[in-house]
Amino acid sequence: MLLIVLFGAGSILMQAQSTVIQTDCQPDTLASEQARLMDSLDGFSTLLDKTPQQALGSLYEVGFAFQELALRCGYRPDEEESEALTRQALALIGIEALIRATTVGVNVDDILLELETVVGNTLNGQLLYNSLEPAVDGAELGCSGCHTLETAPPTEGVWTRVVEIRLETPELADYDVRRYLVESIVQPNVYIVPEYTAVLMPGNFGHRLSLQNLADLVAYLESQDQLLD
Repeated sequence: MLLIVLFGAGSILMQAQSTVIQTDCQPDTLASEQARLMDSLDGFSTLLDKTPQQALGSLYEVGFAFQELALRCGYRPDEEESEALTRQALALIGIEALIRATTVGVNVDDILLELETVVGNTLNGQLLYNSLEPAVDGAELGCSGCHTLETAPPTEGVWTRVVEIRLETPELADYDVRRYLVESIVQPNVYIVPEYTAVLMPGNFGHRLSLQNLADLVAYLESQDQLLD
């Protein structure tokens, strides 16, 4: 599981690096910024004697600023450094909180916006769906075990049923296929398919799936366009 969490943390780090606005990273500018940050620690020894917690906080903030500056200017942590960062995060917030930070949550509108930034992989989605690959929490999803017609709607023809049947119902008039699929995964009890029972599908997938996990699952389900009987 730790390897999966490390991968998730690494993904977040790379996303953060790719979205940070680039600053002037010329040597003179970096040297000036380094001097400014060091100047902010003047009087640190005196502060440490009087208010240790405040002094340590200042030390932490300056260290974080140095790290952020390096990342903005193109530094890429190696595997050992990334693992050290993850261990620090785990020590501070625990593995459950770290996993939740890498997952999509349950706000369908926000998720749909985020999905526009990634490309789903149908094969990976199939592996997740069939419990051949774990979710970000290291556990199997077990989708295929229930979606066998008797317990839950069958996998085959999902896309076709959504288009030809589900979206024709009045309560889903404002939906498209993707919204329906995402909501069905992260909020499965909002709409219950007729003839099936509520609360059978776990309601915690939004806190078990990364954005890429969800994109892959949606891509796989969108590929299920078999003709209906």
